[in-house]
Formats: sequence, C-alpha cells, structure tokens
Amino acid sequence: MPTSSDSLPAPSPDWSPEDVVRLQVDALGDNDAPHADAGIEAAFRFASPANKRATGPLERFRLLFETEAYGPMLDHDGARYSAVQQTDTQARMGVMLSTESGSVGYVFRLSKQTQAPYQDCWMTDGVRRVPVSSISA
Repeated sequence: MPTSSDSLPAPSPDWSPEDVVRLQVDALGDNDAPHADAGIEAAFRFASPANKRATGPLERFRLLFETEAYGPMLDHDGARYSAVQQTDTQARMGVMLSTESGSVGYVFRLSKQTQAPYQDCWMTDGVRRVPVSSISA
C-alpha cells in the first residue's frame, strides 16, 4: 500500500525550472500536508545530488528550516515569482514570500541533471535568502 509520501511531487524531466521552484514553494507553504513536514520532504526530493551531499540527509536538511534564514519559508501566506533566468543547463528564479512578519526574498539556483536517475531533471543546487528589493516579482 502506498505511503502518503508517495503523493509528494518528485523530480521529472517534464518539470520546467519554474515548475520545480513553484512545487517546492507551494509544498513548504503548506508544510504539514499530507503529513508532518511533507513540504520539507518535497523540497529535499528536488535538491540536486550535490545539494543533498552538502545538506542531507533529510533529518539534517529539516534543521535548516529552524533557522532565521529559512524558517519563513514554512507556512508562508503567499508567493510572488520573478521571471526565470535560464540557460540550457542552469536556471535562477527569485521568490518573494509573504509571511506574518512581512516579506522575505529568496533566489533558487537550479541545474539540469546529466546522470541517472535524475537525467534531464531540473533540481535545486541552492536557495539563498536575499533582500526583497532584489526580487523583481
């Protein structure tokens, strides 16, 4: 019988860089659906292999969201997105989140993977908190 985590989005060559960012932001915005920390788990699924080596395993990745830098991503009130800046293998996208304490900006850096099992999937190499004024959403 499938577990509830099987319903979480996962990397696919069908997702564009914009799709990948929006899926993660949406999941983090409703972090505890369909189960506790499902949003964090979904975001970790989209972390590139290099990112997972630096931030994983999942239990360690989860701790990032207890920090001032990444905590506002959980259960935010809404998001606005900048246009994607993209080459054949790299992409960047800004996100401005509305939270209870105001707006917070992030830049997602993604790369198109070249190795199985994620070949041709866009995955997140890093997310950096940035001044909201630097996001043209």
